[in-house]
Amino acid sequence: MELSDMDTNLVVEENPVGGDRTGVVAEAVLASDGGFVVCVAHQDMGGLSLGELDDRIEELGKARSRIEGCLAEVLAERARRSSNRETAAVLRERVLESAGRASGEVKTAVSLAENFPSTLEALIGGEINSGHARVINRVAGKPDYRGEEEILGSARVVPSDLLSRYALRHTPVEDRDYSKYQQQRQDRRAMMTQEPDGSWKLYAHLDYMAGRRVSMVWAKMAEAFRREESPNSKITYLQRNADALVQMITRDATQRAAPANLMVISDYNTTTGELGAPRLDDGQPVPPELLEGILENVEVYTAFVDTKGLPLWLGRSKRSASLNQKLMLAARDGGCIGCNTPSERCEAHHIHHWANGGETNINNLVQLCPGCHHLTHDTNWQVHQNHQGRHYLKPPPDPFPNTATTTHQPNQHNPILQT
Repeated sequence: MELSDMDTNLVVEENPVGGDRTGVVAEAVLASDGGFVVCVAHQDMGGLSLGELDDRIEELGKARSRIEGCLAEVLAERARRSSNRETAAVLRERVLESAGRASGEVKTAVSLAENFPSTLEALIGGEINSGHARVINRVAGKPDYRGEEEILGSARVVPSDLLSRYALRHTPVEDRDYSKYQQQRQDRRAMMTQEPDGSWKLYAHLDYMAGRRVSMVWAKMAEAFRREESPNSKITYLQRNADALVQMITRDATQRAAPANLMVISDYNTTTGELGAPRLDDGQPVPPELLEGILENVEVYTAFVDTKGLPLWLGRSKRSASLNQKLMLAARDGGCIGCNTPSERCEAHHIHHWANGGETNINNLVQLCPGCHHLTHDTNWQVHQNHQGRHYLKPPPDPFPNTATTTHQPNQHNPILQT
């Protein structure tokens, strides 16, 4: 069928079994009427190499983004002609979507169409994914965040879970607007619900200051549980988190966590002798009403842009990062460089591995969460640095070259990682 003969704006085609399985596996072609024709070729997954599977993931992901963008455009237009509620009801009826998710998708689609047309256009073009679009819809133009076009530039090169960090403004703001924090305080909520099988689900939505405090205490408690475990323990990271949370709330166990200290970074003006722009290590500003209480019991660490004053270069004399190094890593990286895990749940990783002669120097260290740390040691993911000096993780061309008749590889756990 010729593209000009098509009446629909979006067509999804799948090659039948036994059809041609070569060439492009997913492609979006611009039709004569301005719509997209998305062609998806079915292939035998077991016969593909890891590299081919990775390519297919990328191509299908972009095709999915195009479809999600087109769907958002349709939902926004449907809501414009009727209402958000009616459009959500249609989405639920026709696609069998849950009521809550249908309502959320329509609300986001309408907001993108009305407030962030460039983001919607980038989503339709497959340049970003729906996760990026949701972040931009939530933060673009709000206090302490950049505008839509600037955030879009970052969205095209970073995962959606890191986009909020890249979206923060890094230039000093004389009169900071803390309405974001105040709004989050108004929106705070928590609840527990019981599942049909009798288990319980806990949900909480906290402002960024309260949430960070909870996260730090929780991480310290989980670490206390880990220290008590035997070397052969089969407890998983998530199970340990659950045990630590119960202990935090009920206080009926023997484990005691070390104090959890909130890290606040401030710029020192050498001319006026004043501190300014107080913020958490992830860039979130500290509200004035909380700053005084924090400063009542504080330890001050001075960080310089050069090597003077801090023992940040330990060479081969010590494998573990020092306290000063960990503080500097938190200030520099703002959490895991591979995802959005906060600093208190991260570990110091040697870019050039210690076992291979790497040194415990600040320029050879980055912050990684346990999951991303295993990616580097178990599957050879590599730390790279962009032109702005930010570190990020990137997979190797082929972490497990095919040397046998199967591409399957067993799960691996490097013994140097205690997770």
